[in-house]
Amino acid sequence: MTQKKMKSVRGTLANREATPKAAMMKISNSNTTKGNQISDSKKFNLSRCQQKKKKKSIANTTRITIAKSSMFPDANNRRRRRIRNQFILAKGSIFSQQDLMWEILSRLPVRSLLRFKCVTKSWDITSDPYFQMKHQRHHANSTKFLVVHCNLNRDHNFYSTSSLSSPDDVQKLDDLPPKSHILFGSCHGLFLIGVGSSNNQVLLWNPSTRESILLPPPEFGILNSYFALGYDQTTNDYVVLTIHDDMTLTPVDPHCGILALKSASWRKVCIKTPTLFCPCRDSFGTCMVFIHGAFHWLPCGFLVVSLSISNQTLTEIPFPDQMCNRQPPNLGIKQCSLSVLEGMLCISSSWRRIDGEDTTFMLWAMKDYGVKESWIQLFKINFTGLDLGKSIYRFPDGDVLFDVYTSGEGGFCRSLRTSKGPIQLWFDWFHSFYEYSTIFDVTTFTESLISPKSLL
Repeated sequence: MTQKKMKSVRGTLANREATPKAAMMKISNSNTTKGNQISDSKKFNLSRCQQKKKKKSIANTTRITIAKSSMFPDANNRRRRRIRNQFILAKGSIFSQQDLMWEILSRLPVRSLLRFKCVTKSWDITSDPYFQMKHQRHHANSTKFLVVHCNLNRDHNFYSTSSLSSPDDVQKLDDLPPKSHILFGSCHGLFLIGVGSSNNQVLLWNPSTRESILLPPPEFGILNSYFALGYDQTTNDYVVLTIHDDMTLTPVDPHCGILALKSASWRKVCIKTPTLFCPCRDSFGTCMVFIHGAFHWLPCGFLVVSLSISNQTLTEIPFPDQMCNRQPPNLGIKQCSLSVLEGMLCISSSWRRIDGEDTTFMLWAMKDYGVKESWIQLFKINFTGLDLGKSIYRFPDGDVLFDVYTSGEGGFCRSLRTSKGPIQLWFDWFHSFYEYSTIFDVTTFTESLISPKSLL
């Protein structure tokens, strides 16, 4: 066989061998393509499953979020979010049944909680200190009014209400004897009250639980003494401060005493005051207020004196510069009083015009405590027939409730009004039954479960 024929035969054999290989390559490529398609299809199906699961998860999360929102409608409120976080923990776990029950009960008013005491022992938790603190924190912004009404016999009746204009929530507090009373001050829903015509007794009273205790009298007596109640965070104890006025006009160091309720005994405190303590500057009975861990009162001069409750350090807080300026020639003697509004130390001042019956009333608030430059003037109002005024409460719209003395044909009368004028009160009907009945005092407080008997 020739060489050319040999090459032709070899080429033919090579082509025959290559044809199956090519076919196999095509089959392999086809299988690979199909495998890739199957793999892509599986991935696509898996992706669709994951998306469905994700949608279900999102739907479940949405349901949970909606459920949470239904439990806490104001989700944008920080306080609500904190409460929600207290309820819902990691991985969907929640508080124990007892913790959840305490959380719910701590939001109820004291009146309802006291009713639960006779239902079951497990609900009688009002004396637990932790529950009392939790309840007090939840009701810190729930302000109530305490109204003291005086009749012709000079008997005092106490009323508690959430609204001064509606009688729906009025409660008569008849646990105190119908005698003459003076409200010296309050702290955490507890009131310090002088009882009797000569105020020869001092009570610590909780109007929410209707409990009270008689405090031991100070060494120099109660007559011509002024009291205030505060809370010492360093010792977790309530403290009573008393300052005795010896009725002299000489600048002498006043007799002061402090009663820590845990010790149940008075101790003398030496206070070196550069000016005379002058309680006549405040004609509303409450001569001292407690705020920022210190007692405050008005001495003679354009300043406020504060006494720290923890270390008995005396500090002077100057008046606003506008109040320290020389008295205008057409205005008479100025009357001042202290109060607390929305956590701010406030000064009320009244200037009586000499040539008429108009009175200029000004209200100042210290926005940053202890900083003289932070005094701001909230109100400057001209009243007719008004002699004295004291701020009691600031409404959400910014208006302020004043306790004022007004002069008229029948003499002086005590009433309540805002910057817009007198307000209609639910207890005005008293005047239709008792000709000489009048308001003796009005103040604000927050409900508390603290028992005075557990403090002394």
